[in-house]
Order: sequence, then C-alpha cells, then structure tokens
Amino acid sequence: MKKVTLFIFLYLLSVQLFAQESQMINSRTGRTADRQAASKYILSAGGDALLMTVKIWGEVTRPGLYDVPIGTDLIELISAAGGPNSRANLSKIKVIHGSPDDEESFVTTVNVKQYLTSGDLDKIPEIKPSDTIVVPVKPFSFFMTSLSWTQQILSLFSIYTMIVYYTSRSSN
Repeated sequence: MKKVTLFIFLYLLSVQLFAQESQMINSRTGRTADRQAASKYILSAGGDALLMTVKIWGEVTRPGLYDVPIGTDLIELISAAGGPNSRANLSKIKVIHGSPDDEESFVTTVNVKQYLTSGDLDKIPEIKPSDTIVVPVKPFSFFMTSLSWTQQILSLFSIYTMIVYYTSRSSN
C-alpha cells in the first residue's frame, strides 16, 4: 500500500512539474486565441505625416512593425512600443540600418542608459526607413531563465532519488 501511495504522489508531482498551459486555437485563422491577429502599429501625429515602416524586436512591451513619422528617434520608437520591459538591456540596443534594396547594411549599438543619465539627445540616433531595432535581454535575466531549467532537472533527480530510497527501504 505504501508503494502505491508513494507512486501516486510522485506521479502527481511529476505531472505538475511538466504541466503545460493549454491554448485555444481559433479554427478560422489557425492562431492561438491569446495571440493578436496582427502586430502592426501606426503612430502618426497628424493625417498628413509621411510614414516609414520600422521593426522593433526583443524586450519591449509590444514588439512588431511600426509605421512612424519620418524623423522619429529611437526613444520615441521604444516609447511607442510600450517602453522597455524589466528584462531589457538598455546599454546594448542594436539598430540595424538597411533595406532590402540596399546592398550595404550596418549595425549600430546604442547605449540608451547613457542618455537616461545625461539627457544628451546626441547619443540617440534617428530611425531610418526599414530599420530593425533589437532590444536584447539582460545577461542576468537570461541566466535566471536558464536557472529555472536547472531547478526543474534537479527536482526530477530529487524525485528519482526518493523513489530509489523508499523502494530499497521497503524491500529490506
């Protein structure tokens, strides 16, 4: 009886460890219900502004495609995307200049933290059409995510050692 109870307890514990959140799929679009249909945003102060399309990826609230007025700078674009989240590494934001038509593209690394401490707008580049902005994750946040996987593996090892211990103990 002890073995059956122990087995059921360990089974329920392992199911809880590997439980995944279910997603409802919309049969018409094939997308999950919690996902938005599109991630394209239009930011315009007036109806007559000339717009350019830029992309923002990474650790912002709403990453995606943005149609923004020509002359928009990096801070305005990040603000339009809802701002950086708590995992954002503001000292290494990459601005990838170039378009599919250009044969030459280049990457600029911008330290927005310096701007936040000094207020010097000269450190903030103006965004060009077809630019891609990548807001990376902080190394510590990446480490903490990796640590959660380690914790799960150690939990499984702990369950295994408990099974071995109790099965060897009851057989004696």
